[in-house]
Amino acid sequence: MTESERAVARRTLLRTAAGVTAGTAVAGALAGCGADGDRSTAEDGKKTGSDPKRGGRLRAAFIGGSNETANIIQAANTPIDYVRARVVYDELCVVGADGSVEMQLAEVIEPNADGTEWTLRVRDGVRFSDGRKLGIDDVLYTLSTQMKQEANTAPLLADVDIANVRRKDRRTAVIPMKRAHGFLDQVLTQGVFVFPEGTKNFEKAPGSGPFVIENHRVGQGALLKRNPDYWSDKGPYLDELELLSIADGEARLNALKAGQVDYAASISLVAGRAERKNDQIQLFTPPKWEWPNFGAMLKRNQKPFDDPRVGEALKYVVDREEMIKRVTLGFGELGNDLFGKHLPHYADDLPQREYDPERARKLLKQAGAEHLTLTIRTSDYEYGLTEGAVILAEQAKQAGVRIKLDKVPPGDFFADPKVFIGAHFQSANRKPRPLPLDVLFFYGSDALLPFTGLASDRTDSLVNAVRSAVTEEQRKKSLSDIQHHLYEEGGDMVWAKAPVLAAATPKVHDVKSLGYPTFPSFRDAYLA
Repeated sequence: MTESERAVARRTLLRTAAGVTAGTAVAGALAGCGADGDRSTAEDGKKTGSDPKRGGRLRAAFIGGSNETANIIQAANTPIDYVRARVVYDELCVVGADGSVEMQLAEVIEPNADGTEWTLRVRDGVRFSDGRKLGIDDVLYTLSTQMKQEANTAPLLADVDIANVRRKDRRTAVIPMKRAHGFLDQVLTQGVFVFPEGTKNFEKAPGSGPFVIENHRVGQGALLKRNPDYWSDKGPYLDELELLSIADGEARLNALKAGQVDYAASISLVAGRAERKNDQIQLFTPPKWEWPNFGAMLKRNQKPFDDPRVGEALKYVVDREEMIKRVTLGFGELGNDLFGKHLPHYADDLPQREYDPERARKLLKQAGAEHLTLTIRTSDYEYGLTEGAVILAEQAKQAGVRIKLDKVPPGDFFADPKVFIGAHFQSANRKPRPLPLDVLFFYGSDALLPFTGLASDRTDSLVNAVRSAVTEEQRKKSLSDIQHHLYEEGGDMVWAKAPVLAAATPKVHDVKSLGYPTFPSFRDAYLA
């Protein structure tokens, strides 16, 4: 990828982050759940004892905002936009409850022996809502358009050599890659919504999903009706899905309690604890791998972090148990300075870092940084950023480290990509994605978002090994190798993970996050 292509990709990624993350921040979406076994808490995707029933209208409230849009190219602008896109359109494949890849429109997504080409075949019998039959040309047009239009998904598709695709038949094509790539299937789970070849009006693009739009008013919501021609034998259970735009989290919860909605997304931790014993409300949490990561990022290619002992010392000044108690209010779990916990190939053989200020002092003395003073860039942009930074500053004093807070106004936190990506030391609240995608996005000389600035011949070699891993054995080894490297040399501090929380009436079942807890899927939802 050229530097100009990387620049475009970075702008797109930051635009996406500033859209969806801003929406989730409004209501404090990084929330907790009831204790294990609490009768009011249901894990995302699990049925709660009743058989699916057909019919009815489910009303769901989500975060919207001034940048809501009907444009499918910009589906990630706000949570309510993304939720609507997930049921009006189909993807080639989606993330399953355990982080695996599940086919949706695709029947086959397979690499050749070295990951330089992928064969993609779509299922037969699928029609768009305007009656057109799905074919491989629709998929190729979708990919090409999203790349040309700088869609939210465009950076993920940077290695796809779309100009040299070979069409084999009406449903099949061979897609060459610009360089060996072993994870195109995972890339295609990240919101690549398929629309028909020749589409020009992306605000009214036909979809092939389980619902069609009856009416839609930007800033207010949408009424969706069951697609009678949906390709699945099961089809959606609901007759209607009504999405309501309610920006304030307390207002969404109050609407639920007043009977105005059946499902309220992004409920605050405090509200969740208060309603935990309310038998008129059930709380939904996603699988643990989807829980966001609380922590910080430090630039490994800038002083004083260019000395790995300084970064290692900071990781030992964190009292993670205290972070869980005070930041996640007891509902989180320990982080270990790596992403991907609970996903396949996560390096759980690495020792859990403990709070050890004396060890931190020794490391800083060895690095000639005994009286270290740092400034951490933070903000109230979303919950956990400032809260974690304040506690980190308190804890660091025990090792003789002084940390000052540079508290940036929420509107400025993502405003300048150069500042956000280039920050020397910065609070972070990173949303998880499949492990290989995190590796390709954040590390090495070709990283789209080099937050930690970790780039060396060794790092590049390890990233390339992940990128080109095709077999299960190659994936296991390459991901293990790079995680061990990041544990020792990386600039990520991850001190805790905590869940996203939603609330619903007891009659709501099978709302599934499928990789996105703040904008879940209602394809299998039903009212009991």
